[in-house]
Amino acid sequence: WRALGFPDVPLDVTVFSDRDAQALRFAVERLQGNASLEDLEHQVRVVSASLARLAAFEADVVAQTLDELRAEGAEEETVAMELVEDADWQNISGLIDYTHRLLFRAAVWRRLARPDEGPTVDLAVGFADIAGYTELTEGLDAHELSRLLAAFETLAYDTAAAHNGRIVKTIGDEVMFVGAPRAVAVIALALAERASADPVVPAVRIGIASGSVLARDGDYYGPVVNLASRITGRARRGTVLASQSVADALADDPEFTWRALGSKRLRGIGEVALFVLRRAG
Repeated sequence: WRALGFPDVPLDVTVFSDRDAQALRFAVERLQGNASLEDLEHQVRVVSASLARLAAFEADVVAQTLDELRAEGAEEETVAMELVEDADWQNISGLIDYTHRLLFRAAVWRRLARPDEGPTVDLAVGFADIAGYTELTEGLDAHELSRLLAAFETLAYDTAAAHNGRIVKTIGDEVMFVGAPRAVAVIALALAERASADPVVPAVRIGIASGSVLARDGDYYGPVVNLASRITGRARRGTVLASQSVADALADDPEFTWRALGSKRLRGIGEVALFVLRRAG
């Protein structure tokens, strides 16, 4: 119950139903196989954290619908019936299952494509954030800020998918993406160009690095990730900064040009050679 993200239930309060008992029974049956209690709790935490964002999104949609109905003067009974009728759980479950199977297939393909690497993998990591975000948000109301973040997220996800990369996560005004070094370089440039031309999304600044990272629960960890994040903080608006490893990997690629900036001190890392990445021509 805690792994799902809920606090302990008082012993004298009736909360659980047959549905909860059925889920627990299934979990216990899994423990009788190869999974340990620690493994099961870890799996529950990962799934719960992923579905929590989906649930929050659905709740926002429901709240918006109810607010609109009440603003139109609808009776509370009408509002309640609308909520019940919109909760088409069977079709929603079918769509979630469809999406899960597609993503699972892709994740298995990525994992089996590197059978000898274990939990570590060599790839490039990029971070992109909205330049001047703090100052920008001071002049936006909640609706405008939501529209900005939605547009930025859409732009980032579309760009990464179009160029054979993947968005790992969004952190406020920042996105983290991964892929092969060339794919990440192309994504970074395309994202910077598209943001500069977008009427809603401001200019972004991007940092990329490559090397061995720890892959865990769909996320990535290690010095390379930290380096890419710190490099982003040194980038100017509309520009892409890269580490030495990325510049070396793509040095012979005719699509890119590089301008060495020399060594720069990055907080918590030290002196690092940085390069401005641009399209050739």
